[in-house]
Amino acid sequence: MRILHVAESVKGGCGTYLDQLVGAQLADSAIQNVHAIVPDAHVSQLANIPLERLTLFRSQGRSPASLMALWRAVQQVTQTFRPDCVHLHSTFAGAIGRLGFASRRPRPSIVYCAHGWAFDMEGSAARRTIMASAERALAFGCEGIIAISGHERRRAIEVGIAPERIVTVLNGIVDLPPPPPPRPGSVRKVLFIGRLDRQKGIDVLLSAIDGLHDRVSLRIIGASVVGDQALTHSPRAGVDLLGWCDEAGIQEELAWADCVVVPSRWEGFGLVAVEAMRAGRAVIASKAGGLPEVIEDGVTGWLVRPEDPAELRSVLLSLSHAQLVDAGAAGRQRFVRRFTIDRTTTALNAVYTQAIAMRSSISHALPHAASAQAAG
Repeated sequence: MRILHVAESVKGGCGTYLDQLVGAQLADSAIQNVHAIVPDAHVSQLANIPLERLTLFRSQGRSPASLMALWRAVQQVTQTFRPDCVHLHSTFAGAIGRLGFASRRPRPSIVYCAHGWAFDMEGSAARRTIMASAERALAFGCEGIIAISGHERRRAIEVGIAPERIVTVLNGIVDLPPPPPPRPGSVRKVLFIGRLDRQKGIDVLLSAIDGLHDRVSLRIIGASVVGDQALTHSPRAGVDLLGWCDEAGIQEELAWADCVVVPSRWEGFGLVAVEAMRAGRAVIASKAGGLPEVIEDGVTGWLVRPEDPAELRSVLLSLSHAQLVDAGAAGRQRFVRRFTIDRTTTALNAVYTQAIAMRSSISHALPHAASAQAAG
């Protein structure tokens, strides 16, 4: 199989997903060749993908010029690389790819992953209705839709996307040796990893630890991508703003941390929680989106109400060091059982194979969608 990945942005979780997935696919005997189209501004996020496997388009933010540059790159690479299947990542690439290929015959098979539905985001009811209607209509422009969690699948069905079009494939990442368990200390060491925007809830976490600089030390990995919360310096004592870090830097900070906090307002999956579990670190997260499917409440971490800094503060201060260590160890075991990259690649290979077979059998018309569901 020849697989082409297309992404309009690869900052944050989508970038981690693509970097890990393509890196694994390069070593997969079932994949003949793999290539990815990504924005030039984000190429540093893809350390596991050789440059010769990438086509970069000029990105100037989420502008019409950038989106046109993306579609031109898709047209060019489709002609030269000749993929059997195109895997579209996130809303804008999903819309551009499915609309762009709608009138082309023949076309490659197409699968689409939203990485968090746009109609699940905060916004007016009218906006969410429009986004849901668009996704429902665009669902007919691909062979299958990949949901990264049961939550994402349920939400798609609720807005009218046919269940038989959706395949659930949980996110996975490459295993790495975990660092030693955290050592006890007088200050709780808390790590946040993610975009500094409203979705990820950094403001909730900062509110939760307000006035606790003598009891809580917070390190923040990330930067503002969208939204209005562009932190350019540490906002208060006891908080260190590290910016984006490479894989080695993230692993170093995970080794430092007692726990990782994921205070998202909405979340399709929550890959940061999996990264924390891989490192044997307890996770405190909001009970939002797909996060309850990743974290076993009271076992591998703790779930709190979204947008509730008081509850988050209470949990942060009430847990003992031993509880955090035990939850981290349980999280590590859960990661090995459920969230390794080989499980993801095996499930995706089945999706690609079915999508290619469906397209080749009825290349003159829009196909029906995939109906397989990967084992969780």
